[in-house]
Amino acid sequence: MKKNKFQIKREATFESFIDAGVNLLIDRAYDPVSVEDISRAAGYSKGAFYVHFVSKDDFLLYLLEKRQMKKKIIIGYLDQMERESVKSLTLDEAAKHAAELLYSYYINKPSWDITSFAMNMPTYKVLKKCKAYVRLYELWVEENVLYIKWLKERKLIDACIDPEYTAKIICAVLDGIIKQSYVLGQPATFRSFLDALSVFFTLDREHERPRILKSFSESEEHQ
Repeated sequence: MKKNKFQIKREATFESFIDAGVNLLIDRAYDPVSVEDISRAAGYSKGAFYVHFVSKDDFLLYLLEKRQMKKKIIIGYLDQMERESVKSLTLDEAAKHAAELLYSYYINKPSWDITSFAMNMPTYKVLKKCKAYVRLYELWVEENVLYIKWLKERKLIDACIDPEYTAKIICAVLDGIIKQSYVLGQPATFRSFLDALSVFFTLDREHERPRILKSFSESEEHQ
């Protein structure tokens, strides 16, 4: 069935709001952004926003469903670094580039959710009601799953490493680093980000090469 002009315009307006939301979420995180900010970025009035969405939380649900935020931010950057260096990255180089990227977001965009969901964590009560917040964090975990799989595909880390479990560990460590920096009043360092993104390997000093440490999955028993 052919769409009329009104339907086409309505869909275009909806897409404009979603696109504006993606960009604002990346640049400023979700919590500090108002409905007015979203409307202004989309090029429409606040009234137009409420034609499409009930609330900001409702908007986030649509945004996550529509875009899913799977931007492959980390591995996209690693692919770019490989192209520029015209050679395959080593494990050490990949970890450093990943840390470089996330640390730059931490420094330049302190409220960016991809760096640490914990920085803008809503209250437990709100978190239980708004599943979109949980999904946002799950997508951040998925970013790190892709990072670990990227390393595995290049045989840079042990095949036994569990991507999902290790990705959660990485996120937990990054969250802790940033929380601690606020509590102690001391900025997080690049080294701490590098350590967080390298929790599954260390250096064999005797042979000066990466030595992989086994990353246990949640189902395995620790002896």
